[in-house]
Amino acid sequence: MRYRWEIRTGDTWYAGTDANVFISLAGDKGSMKEMEINDPDSSNDWEKGDINHGVFETADLGNLTTGTLRHDGSGPSPDWTVDYVKITNDEDGRVWLAGVNAEIKGNQPYRLVFRMTDRGQYDEMQRRAKEDASKRAQDDEDAQAKAEEDQADRDAAAQERQYRKELERQKRQMNLELQKAKQEAELAKMRAQIDQLKGGGQTQGGMPGAGMPGLPAGIQTFEVFGIVGGRLAPMTSAITNSGGRWTVNPGASVMITQAPSEGFGLGGMPGRWSAYYAGRSPAEFGLDSDKAVMASDGSRGWALPASLLTQIFGSNWRQVVYS
Repeated sequence: MRYRWEIRTGDTWYAGTDANVFISLAGDKGSMKEMEINDPDSSNDWEKGDINHGVFETADLGNLTTGTLRHDGSGPSPDWTVDYVKITNDEDGRVWLAGVNAEIKGNQPYRLVFRMTDRGQYDEMQRRAKEDASKRAQDDEDAQAKAEEDQADRDAAAQERQYRKELERQKRQMNLELQKAKQEAELAKMRAQIDQLKGGGQTQGGMPGAGMPGLPAGIQTFEVFGIVGGRLAPMTSAITNSGGRWTVNPGASVMITQAPSEGFGLGGMPGRWSAYYAGRSPAEFGLDSDKAVMASDGSRGWALPASLLTQIFGSNWRQVVYS
């Protein structure tokens, strides 16, 4: 911090001095150790009636309160009469004045008591500093909020990517299971055709299953279908397999019906079982011989084997589906 000092020597007889002069200052923020001062623009300081001045730099002392003024008593007639000491803060324009109006003896420090006579630009600079600090704090807060928002967006994007990846994995798994179920159904159909050929290849009474060993005269068909977003959907669109456990997708439900007017029209007595699996028993799929369970993929119906129903509805699937 840069300060200017100004000292006026009294105009009485023998008021001046040729001694070396020292000053110290103290304020509410710090203090300055005693230092020697002299006027760089004068060849003979401290003469009668003269005003001497100079500049020094030190730490910010805050509001000046006290100080000392001393001379070392050197030179002829060293006693020195001083009118006042004035200190000016060069950076904010504040001015402090300490009246002396006394004669100072050699090596007898005079205690200076300062009062502020001019606030300069101090108040305006403090106001601006406060506004700047407030703006910096707001900018830091905004930057932190923006960083948190950006991080939240990155986290959300990462979660969405993970969700889509998991969804695609589940879809692939469901497609594999659906293909497996279709292949099992086709294999069962082929076995039934082989058995039929071995047994003569004829059904009795013109009705599929009539008179054939293990086939009841009438089969009741149950259909499993989905409701997604309030609309009819294939069963596989309403459920998801995660870690071997089937769960109903959010916003979807799984329905079971016997009525041909519901779902994809597979249910009923006998329902559409005979249209897709003529001459075949539901028992081939682990079902009750007189109760078929089917689902549509949107284009045709497929038998749901007991193994898949167990995965979807649990070990008591018969109570869930047949009830």
